[in-house]
Amino acid sequence: MLSLIVIVLSAIAVAVNFVFTPEKLTPVVNQVANRTLNAQVEIGSVELTFFSSFPDFELKISDGRLVSKVFKDTLWQKSDTLLQFKKCAVSVNPLLYFQNNRVELRKFVFDDATIYAFIDSVGNPNWNIMRADASAVQQNADTVSSGFNSSININRVKFKDVSLIFDDRSTQMYSRIDSLNLDLKAFLSEDIADLRMKTSCKNILFWQDGELLANRIAFEFDTDLSLNRKTLFCNIERSSVNLNGISFDVGGSLHRDTIAKIIDVDLSYKLKTPDVATVLNMLPASVIKKSAVTAAGDVELSGSLKGAYGDKQVPVLTMLMKIQQASAHYKGMPYGIDNLTADLSCYLDVMKKKPSYLNMKIFRFQGAETDVLADGRIDDLMGDPLITFNTHAKVNFSALAKTFPLQDGVEMGGKVSADLKFKGRLSAVKEKDLGRLQIKGNVAIENVLFKDSNKDFNFKGNAKLGFIGDSSLAVGAKIYDLILKSRMGSAQVKQMSASVSTPVTEIDTTKVIPLDCKFALEEAKVIIGDTIRAYSQKTEASVGVRPSKMNVKKPVFDLYLRTDSLFMKANETRIGMDLAGFKISTFQGRDSLWHPKGTIGFNRLFFSTPEFGLPIRMQKTEVAFERNTVALRQAKVRIGHSDITATGSVSNLSKAIMKNELLTARLKVVSKRINCNQLIEALSGLENMDENAVETDTISSVSTDKARLFIVPKNVDLEFETNIGRVRYNHMIFENVRGKVQIKDQMINLENLSMKALDAMMRTSLLYKGDSSIDGYAGFNFDIYKINIGKLVTFIPELDTIVPMLRSFKGLVNFNIAAESRLDSLMNIRIPSLRAAVHIKGDSLVLLDGDTFRRLAKILMFKNKKENMFDSISVNITVDNGAVKVYPFVVEIDRYRAAVGGTQNLDMSFNYHVSILKSPLPFKAGVDLYGNLDKVKFRITRAKYKNMVSPVQIRQIDSTRINMGKVITSHFKRLVNN
Repeated sequence: MLSLIVIVLSAIAVAVNFVFTPEKLTPVVNQVANRTLNAQVEIGSVELTFFSSFPDFELKISDGRLVSKVFKDTLWQKSDTLLQFKKCAVSVNPLLYFQNNRVELRKFVFDDATIYAFIDSVGNPNWNIMRADASAVQQNADTVSSGFNSSININRVKFKDVSLIFDDRSTQMYSRIDSLNLDLKAFLSEDIADLRMKTSCKNILFWQDGELLANRIAFEFDTDLSLNRKTLFCNIERSSVNLNGISFDVGGSLHRDTIAKIIDVDLSYKLKTPDVATVLNMLPASVIKKSAVTAAGDVELSGSLKGAYGDKQVPVLTMLMKIQQASAHYKGMPYGIDNLTADLSCYLDVMKKKPSYLNMKIFRFQGAETDVLADGRIDDLMGDPLITFNTHAKVNFSALAKTFPLQDGVEMGGKVSADLKFKGRLSAVKEKDLGRLQIKGNVAIENVLFKDSNKDFNFKGNAKLGFIGDSSLAVGAKIYDLILKSRMGSAQVKQMSASVSTPVTEIDTTKVIPLDCKFALEEAKVIIGDTIRAYSQKTEASVGVRPSKMNVKKPVFDLYLRTDSLFMKANETRIGMDLAGFKISTFQGRDSLWHPKGTIGFNRLFFSTPEFGLPIRMQKTEVAFERNTVALRQAKVRIGHSDITATGSVSNLSKAIMKNELLTARLKVVSKRINCNQLIEALSGLENMDENAVETDTISSVSTDKARLFIVPKNVDLEFETNIGRVRYNHMIFENVRGKVQIKDQMINLENLSMKALDAMMRTSLLYKGDSSIDGYAGFNFDIYKINIGKLVTFIPELDTIVPMLRSFKGLVNFNIAAESRLDSLMNIRIPSLRAAVHIKGDSLVLLDGDTFRRLAKILMFKNKKENMFDSISVNITVDNGAVKVYPFVVEIDRYRAAVGGTQNLDMSFNYHVSILKSPLPFKAGVDLYGNLDKVKFRITRAKYKNMVSPVQIRQIDSTRINMGKVITSHFKRLVNN
């Protein structure tokens, strides 16, 4: 026998340590589970132990995930993830089965798990994951189970920190249990099953038909259950429920009907300790200390949960609470409760088979210089609740603070008197049809104070309210010295008066009831979170409510507001106005969003944001807006040295400020002057810019670092039709600027802009994009008419590198260039990346004196050795791959007619050829000019270009240059359109 045991143990040792290792067992379990279940099963590790848990076998599983494929094979959603857990352990003792015919489950531990039980709209659950081809296996299991007569003993089932979600779309029910902990023991025989269970959770959330019915409920449940496995009748013998510290006894039964597929529920509950002290313990512990209390009176709190639970069936909940002639006195407090009487009942049928209601027959509180008498009722609780409430109350909060032992940091004081009658449906509030609320009576609030330092909450105020509406809302109110502070924000109002009345004499119940509301505020301040602040010195407003023409059951709100000053701040964005007026109409659309439209006018406006380095100022402007679009009409704007008069529209302004979303504008801009240097620096996000810095016209006054690369913000889509008298860019002054400017996709696009600069007329298209602070792109097409060559080189300094011969000429030329290039940090063209097509045409140009010219003039016997006049010149030049090509062109100088062409390199070396076509010489010859500007060499050679300057050849050259220009222009225009 001993040898047999040794053999068995040895076999187990070999199997556990060499055969069923985690590395070998884990992929097998994953494979079998995925083949058996209609689900995606992922298990991180599976470990089987014996000796460390002897005499039990223990199975440990970690990092498990089970995704149901009931609804989808791929592209799973949250509702498909049935189970996810961190750790799971199962321990069984197989020896007891052979010795005592008993299955012993030592433990089943589930740790850090999420269970999502989902039922779709037609009643299909996501946990129905057994494959159809497993029916034979199931049938075999049923056959085996029919002969199974062993008892099952479950020593321990433990859930730790489990989140349970039940989402039933067929009944529109959603519930979530957070941090569920469970401890369970059970014994199962052939006839009965006994269960001992203790469970708790931190919070229960419950929704039904889109309404939040329960939240922030801490729950504990301790029970003994006995189940008859043949009749499926479960008797709950000893159970207790604790809700937020209040204990209830629960008893009853559950019966499963396998044919109807429902559970018949018959449960009742009652307060575990039905006395006044228990009721007082229901007061929130965050406000009232737990303290010894002497109490008297009768208390009853009980109810039931009865009915069927199953497909589209939920049991009915009832509740009854009665307190009769109760009194109480907290130890050490000067005041006590002299009389507390209440009669409250509730009937809740979430399936709406019968009307649900909450009925408060009476509530009476007397003591501490306070007397409150109230009654009320809420009918149609699960539909459109009809609320009826009446009260006559005098409350002294200062005395109540001496009645209840308040927590440290909690204060209250002041007095309230109320004599009110209220009747109205919840839908009137939800649909903003407030005119349907029937309120009559008066409320007076005198120095009321509520303060909780632990929660950073503070309320203080005085108010008088009068309600005179029998069939509709009518209010007169005056509020002063109001202070409200919480963690969400704060509000402060020195004084506010309000009146509400109905302008019609006959009430039409089929429409929204019209209302006229008037308000007046003095010194109002609002703070929301850490980001939004608003302040108004003195404000008058009126609000009108009327039925919409499109749907008379939907309200339209008309707001007129006038304030002497208004200041707002959102993050680091600031806006301020004085003598501002608002006229706004708004309604709620089908998308549940409010759609405002109207006008805003002001005497002065100031706006600043960190995304733009200069403040924006406006004078005496009225803007119209509709929904999220602002319309400007002759709006006068000043930004630093720039003045703008804008007409057009700006869209998505509020979302651009608050959420950094896309800002869109389409504007016609008229201006006397614009300083692009300032605006570029502002767009670059520079801070602390001096908007009042002196502006001069001298080139020397502009620092060389003014023109630097900048990145256009992402969230702008701006388009301007410009008419600008004067524009400053770098050291240049442009006048009479006309054309289209577009700022979009982090690019600036100038489209067919005309202007005057350097005493010449210009027309240009340009695309700019700054990819970073050290690298950018520019593509442009310039047409310049009759510009001085010296000024042209000043305007485009890179021409001195591309065409150094220009420095030898003076006069006026027409200049055309189509080019694109990368830019460096100072916005200089990176010559190696330049692609360009250039055309220069001029008449009566003077060739300036120079060493090279003097040497040539001496050899060629020019009449005027100091300078010579060109009758005309027309040059085509292309730049590509770091090389400059000058196509042959004809020049006439002195007694000579020649063709000139060649190449120019980026190291300033060149190789030109001059073919002499007409001269006093008896033969045709050519001159090669080569070297660099510091050392020019030449030699007499044959004429290479004598056949390349015919009209046909010149047209071909023009076509080559024009085609290259078109390719360049087309490329940067494609960048704009993409």
